[in-house]
Amino acid sequence: MQTIPPDFKKLGRQTWILVLVLVLLGIAMAVGLDLSRQRLGLNKDYLHLIKAFIVLVVGGLISYLLERYLFRMAPSAGGRTSSLRFVVRLILLLVVVLSVLAAFGVGLSSVVFGGAFFTVIIGLAGQTMFGNLIAGIGLVIFRPFDVGNHVTFVAWQYPMLMPSYPHDALKPGYSGIVTDINLMYTSIRSDQGLPMMIPNGILIQAMIENHSRSDGRRIRFRFDLPLVTPAEPVIDTIRQILQGLNYQGDALLVDVSPTSYSVAISINSPETMAADDSIRDQILSQLVPYINGLSSKIQEPIK
Repeated sequence: MQTIPPDFKKLGRQTWILVLVLVLLGIAMAVGLDLSRQRLGLNKDYLHLIKAFIVLVVGGLISYLLERYLFRMAPSAGGRTSSLRFVVRLILLLVVVLSVLAAFGVGLSSVVFGGAFFTVIIGLAGQTMFGNLIAGIGLVIFRPFDVGNHVTFVAWQYPMLMPSYPHDALKPGYSGIVTDINLMYTSIRSDQGLPMMIPNGILIQAMIENHSRSDGRRIRFRFDLPLVTPAEPVIDTIRQILQGLNYQGDALLVDVSPTSYSVAISINSPETMAADDSIRDQILSQLVPYINGLSSKIQEPIK
């Protein structure tokens, strides 16, 4: 069981004290405005506007304080913190919206129980922004990934060109580490180091591979060799290389043409975070010199 460090406990106490002070300050300012309305000569519309501004400022400050605390707590609490951060954002958004409406004199009961309210919500749920919000709730509830997970997602909205060589088909996947899940977007730092912001509505429809929840992954690639190159010694060498790198896998002949044949290497890699290119490099950097030497022997003239 993980324990919360003393620094986090101290920060938590400070955060909740500041949140309580802000709430009491906001209530005091709102009550003070009501009591001094006549003396200040404030118009009712201006009074509602000032109250709405107070709610927005106080709500923004509370959101900042809670976000700061949860962000500091994230490394020790794991994926639970990302879900909690999302819930806090959602609750604060709803509270601020309802408080602003109440500040303008809109009754809470009429907002919540009015038939028009449900009609508007159902209508807007199909729109992009509200669709992303609802999708974000689904991501938090079903948790296909957590902040810090290394994932690959495949979505029809982000297609990739299929390679003509080699002839295997590739999934149009985008890979990276999840850095944040907010109300509208999920932030991912790609394997190339670039930040990506993907709408939640796309991820809720996507096929997601979570490498962080797997003990390993299967990597397959192929290459062609001239037909005159002996296949058996090449395959034996590949198996020796795999054994030397502690990879479980095999090499097989998978295709042949009038001038060449294709060799496929399939391995089970325990390195869930390693890029495919880096694993291929480990194998090919040892295999290519052997193939070059074998090709040189074949091309030597017969004396």
